[in-house]
Amino acid sequence: MDAVRCFVDSQQENWDQHIAQLGGAMRSSVNRSTGYTPNKLMLGRETNQPADLMFGSQSERKYEGADSYIIDLEKAIKSAHTIARDKLKTSQERMKRDYDLRVLEKSYQPGDLVYVLDTAQIKGKCKKLGSPWKGPGIVISKVTGYVYKVKLQRVVFNTNHDRLKPCGDRKIPAWLETCRDKFKQGIDVLAGNKTKPTTPQYCVCRGPDTGETMVQCDNCREWFHLTCIGMSIQEANEIDPYICPNCQLVRPTPPSKDKRGGENE
Repeated sequence: MDAVRCFVDSQQENWDQHIAQLGGAMRSSVNRSTGYTPNKLMLGRETNQPADLMFGSQSERKYEGADSYIIDLEKAIKSAHTIARDKLKTSQERMKRDYDLRVLEKSYQPGDLVYVLDTAQIKGKCKKLGSPWKGPGIVISKVTGYVYKVKLQRVVFNTNHDRLKPCGDRKIPAWLETCRDKFKQGIDVLAGNKTKPTTPQYCVCRGPDTGETMVQCDNCREWFHLTCIGMSIQEANEIDPYICPNCQLVRPTPPSKDKRGGENE
């Protein structure tokens, strides 16, 4: 899906225009886990590529009959499968080692450029065909040991460290470059937002207080609409402490103080 995503427009209506070309390219590309192309493992040989059809292939072998071709084909498939299985074991050990090295908390400093995991689902668009990340943005401050305040172009919010990844782009948007320069000079990059009277935003939906019952996370202190997190008023009154979806993966011991809000009238 990553390959298909690169050729999809904003409306996602042309996702199937390049399926054949992308499928052919993937089947003729060497897989780093097996060391062979899917064509080699399935057919026992490599298929003719457009360049081979135009300029010819020098690796063509002539057989005396069908029997010799079948024997060589069987040997090639068995040999490729044996080597691929051994390579898969090595690849699995390497991936496990890499995962264990990165499983620890990733720490960010104020001023770092990051991407934020986009969990929003837009009606009428396929989540798989869209980018899983939004941004880039800049880390404003560290709220708790695992929660950071991040500024994107039009919004500022708190998010957990596991929903961030470092931005290594060579080119960044002009607004972000200006924001980073101001941040390094000690200028408050949120001053522009403070001068404009705006309605406070809460919850994962970043919406205002609609008057319904809300619950406060005992870890990051963010308020959430009960309808957005799928919780009833009775459950909100009984749960203590409450840990929001952003903080559930890493749950420190919160203060045993009830921070739930009642219904606003």
